[in-house]
Amino acid sequence: MIEGTCPSYVKLEPHLLVPLRYVWDDTRASRDFRTRADWVPQAAARMSTRAQMVLCMGLYEWVLWRFAPLHDDPVPGQVAQAAWCGTIDPRMLRFFELTRPDWTGPVRGPLWCAMTWLRPAIAAGDDYPLEIDDALQYLTRLAMHVLPEPARFERWLRAVLLRLAALFPAVPNDPFDDLFGEEVRRRRGPPIARDALDPDVTYDLGSGAPWSAALLAQADPSANPYLASRP
Repeated sequence: MIEGTCPSYVKLEPHLLVPLRYVWDDTRASRDFRTRADWVPQAAARMSTRAQMVLCMGLYEWVLWRFAPLHDDPVPGQVAQAAWCGTIDPRMLRFFELTRPDWTGPVRGPLWCAMTWLRPAIAAGDDYPLEIDDALQYLTRLAMHVLPEPARFERWLRAVLLRLAALFPAVPNDPFDDLFGEEVRRRRGPPIARDALDPDVTYDLGSGAPWSAALLAQADPSANPYLASRP
């Protein structure tokens, strides 16, 4: 299951996760961030929409697994599974709003922010690409703020931006090609497996479709409230 498996590219050392060494105030949130990330969506513009969404998932997973040992709430992992399914078919990710007072403090606060910015990028990014741009910027800045080794994260990010742009170049957008929005998945570009986010793994372009099919096959809306039933 996606929500139970830390991806190899994150590789966070347990002894670095505590104590927390960043400033967090739920009333300020991003105002304490010290990193600009407008260069991320600019670089991501060279890749397909689906690749941009997969990149959002990679950024989210850095935050997800940074905090995984520090809480026992299943929601962030369930959101990860549903959002990964959403990169395949946006209808798989249910609309949700998390109650803010339930997600405060230096662990749950960043997780709330990550989930809140991720959802619209995956669910609505096809029609509203600025949602993806916003998520790419915010999730990058959030990760840089909370991760114990931000320089290593940035090296990964720069490598993956080049990799995804090379493997999954932008799909030309013809406004007359799909007037009624009936072929969203095709316009997103080819399917992409999670391994595309690991610069240390040789990526097989043929792996996207079987990986996606396997992910959807294990998706169970009765066990994950953020998953919708398959259309």
